[in-house]
Amino acid sequence: MSDSNLIENDFLSQIIAVVEKNISNEQFGVSELADEMNMSRSNLLRKVKKLTKLSVSQLIKEVRLKRGMEMLRKSALNVSEVSHQVGFSSTSYFIKCFREHYGYPPGEVGKRDEAEMNPVPVARSNRKRNFIMLGAAGLIAALAIGLFTYYTLLSSGPPALEKSVAVLPFKNDSNDSTNVYLINGLMESTLNNLQKIEGLKVISRTSAEKYRNTSRSIPEMAEELNVNYFVEGSGQKIGDQILLNIQLIEGPSDKHLWSMQYRREVKDIFSLQQEIAITWRPMICF
Repeated sequence: MSDSNLIENDFLSQIIAVVEKNISNEQFGVSELADEMNMSRSNLLRKVKKLTKLSVSQLIKEVRLKRGMEMLRKSALNVSEVSHQVGFSSTSYFIKCFREHYGYPPGEVGKRDEAEMNPVPVARSNRKRNFIMLGAAGLIAALAIGLFTYYTLLSSGPPALEKSVAVLPFKNDSNDSTNVYLINGLMESTLNNLQKIEGLKVISRTSAEKYRNTSRSIPEMAEELNVNYFVEGSGQKIGDQILLNIQLIEGPSDKHLWSMQYRREVKDIFSLQQEIAITWRPMICF
């Protein structure tokens, strides 16, 4: 290994060590890492991008998720406890990031480890896979019926929560800061369409905007805003594609209720806004 490679590996090891030292501090981000490394923010961004092809915030998130995976495997902590110990103020956001990074939710870590230690015989595995494939259509139909029933009964089942919702500032997952305007436009569209629903109390954007970079938990924000439901969103523009993730969360309990992912071409931005309105209207009506 060349001297330059050794230096680069040492630099990345130092970064990871600093992040892990501050792993539970949800406020620890790019600026704080640059200070700890005695580097300018711009120099840190350039060097990390060159070595890893990742932004600094993405690298920090990956370190947090890796530690989260280790804790889920080796400790008796639940998902919510682990998420806070690795610097995620929102359990639902931790679940979302974990699923995107590893391909499955954190609640399945123990089950998957057990499956790897006790593999199913090939013949049995094939039979099971065929059974799943044959029943896929029925399962999807049952899921759709179940979700419809859940959201229909939620309005009449005791105790019913007030129909109030806040749309939190959408996060820009792109490295390009100019995409903030695009993501904010989708947030505005979601907010405007919710405001058209009769009988639904919708918190203004001005009131929700102060939580853009907050460290408060969902239940804390629910209490401050006197609201029972939250819509969270994040998006990014990749080439001529837009990838948008939106989820519905019950405020007092921080319970993840529903999520939807949209992938569309940039030219279809207006039809995407309409699709969001059509999709979320029956769900948010509870």
